[in-house]
Amino acid sequence: MKEICRYMGMREQDTTESFLAEIERQLSRLLEVSRVRSYWEIFPILRQGAGDGVRFYLGPMAVYSRDLDRNLQGCDQAAVFGATLGLEADRLIYRLEKTALGEAAITDACAAAAIEAVCDELCHGLKKEAMVRSMATRPRFSPGFGDFTLEYQPLIFGMLQLSKRTGISLTSGGMMIPCKSVTAVVGFQREAAEDGLPSEEAARR
Repeated sequence: MKEICRYMGMREQDTTESFLAEIERQLSRLLEVSRVRSYWEIFPILRQGAGDGVRFYLGPMAVYSRDLDRNLQGCDQAAVFGATLGLEADRLIYRLEKTALGEAAITDACAAAAIEAVCDELCHGLKKEAMVRSMATRPRFSPGFGDFTLEYQPLIFGMLQLSKRTGISLTSGGMMIPCKSVTAVVGFQREAAEDGLPSEEAARR
């Protein structure tokens, strides 16, 4: 509830009981229609000298992002994932935008919080996978954050075959459909992370 209110630009403690009840109603309706799908794979990280201009390779993908490079310091492999609430969630919000803007705004905030919860659950599973390998995970990092641009989205889609495995499609501008979808990189490291490295989680807070 706190996250949903945050996405709506308000604090939970400043809302009324009737408004919180309305959020619960819209959230329940959203969860009834959502069809969560996700997929991930783990790839090696290969760092080369700066002479060829490539910062590093994540599996087959050449990455020129200093921000992602810093986030992955100490990692020799990383998981790449895609996740979505499904087209049904998008369709529900679209229908409400035509008939009930207030309900649409609440449902959109619920969907934003819901896909974040899906990603958090995925990261929790990846943390367990890392522990099996005697490793730890770094905070997730998505295209569009810092200098890890949306230009990497087609490469991620190709690496994971996301359209086939999750039903997520990609526009020519690098935007995902369904809209409530996320791709991200989660580093696996063998030693404790250094403080102060950038992450989406830290930026959001």
